[in-house]
Amino acid sequence: MNTPKGKKWLTTLDVIDEIGKALDKKEPLSVVRVGDGENITLSQYKVWPIRKTLSTRWARLSRSTNWKGVTLPNVRLRDQLITAIKKADIVGIPYYKDNEILAEQQFLRPLTNACFRRFNIHPKKCCHTFVNRHMVEHQQFWEILKGKKAVVISRWADDFKSLVGRAYDDFDIDIIKTISINRYEQIPKVLLKMKSVDCDIVFISAGVNAVILAQKLAEEQGRIAIDFGKSAVFMVTSNRKVNPWKPEYLDKREYS
Repeated sequence: MNTPKGKKWLTTLDVIDEIGKALDKKEPLSVVRVGDGENITLSQYKVWPIRKTLSTRWARLSRSTNWKGVTLPNVRLRDQLITAIKKADIVGIPYYKDNEILAEQQFLRPLTNACFRRFNIHPKKCCHTFVNRHMVEHQQFWEILKGKKAVVISRWADDFKSLVGRAYDDFDIDIIKTISINRYEQIPKVLLKMKSVDCDIVFISAGVNAVILAQKLAEEQGRIAIDFGKSAVFMVTSNRKVNPWKPEYLDKREYS
């Protein structure tokens, strides 16, 4: 059983449908995701001793590289993450014994459950963490974006815009703005940049920071904001971890 007690579990197509309805009604919607990085960030001090949190490979990389976009320990980040998950409309979480996420099981659903219990987090609706990767596999996802104005917030934003322009040109998806983000500290600046932007939907690929950004954009600016995870970079680099739906007329050589 993967559904949290008393909660409805949405399939990928259900989530696409929710996004499509929000686009039709022009209503705010936030879709966020919780994986090993979010779990480890949530675990700081309250769920695990900080020494245990900082001993994880993920936390070590947060301190020694720029890959994670955050540096642990960071209690303010943890608390903002708690608030964002509580307020988000749809929350992606790992399955029990999740074989799709390449992380040790102790950092996945068991830790999600422990963190959610400790912080009294009860998502409104749940789906799988990798809903972002699976959405792009469905034609329905691209259909709901037809003629829409989008913003992409990611260090890969410009490359993703070019790919969408080439591969889905007949869908008339207008990526009107790209915003690069590398660090947690840039969140206020990104929110400020978005204030004057008129768009239909926002895709955010920014690690743990995407959870905070998606929820804040929905609540504070009335946006439809999607935590897009690594979908953008995997599509740009033709990584096999994502297998996006492609129009039949598309030559594979043009896509890669």
